[in-house]
Amino acid sequence: MISLMGKRNVYTEWPNLVPELCTHIGSQNDANCKLALECVKKICKKYRFMFRSDALYNEMNYMIESLSNQLIASLIKAIQEMKVANNDVHLVTVLAISNSVLHIIESILSQEELPDFYEEKLPEITQACVEILNF
Repeated sequence: MISLMGKRNVYTEWPNLVPELCTHIGSQNDANCKLALECVKKICKKYRFMFRSDALYNEMNYMIESLSNQLIASLIKAIQEMKVANNDVHLVTVLAISNSVLHIIESILSQEELPDFYEEKLPEITQACVEILNF
């Protein structure tokens, strides 16, 4: 269902969807965060294949403004939890969260110009990737 919704203009046709997903991404429940990030990943995947247009940039800017802080916070939290995970289920969940966040960032960055927020946060993103590789 989210995949079908994601093909449309999400922020104008379903204005409550992204704020609702943001509340789940920011929650302390890793399972809810993981599911919300999977939904966002499906919505953002279309950015990789779309031609540049004002409508595309309007939606991307909306997603960047709405999600970026929580994405970076979720990535950092997942990396920290990965280091202290005490069972395989929790480890798989935090790795899935990291994977989803990085896929979303990749989708947003697939356009030619790097959004300012991600340019400023690039050291943190790079460090998170290094932490995952060194795990």
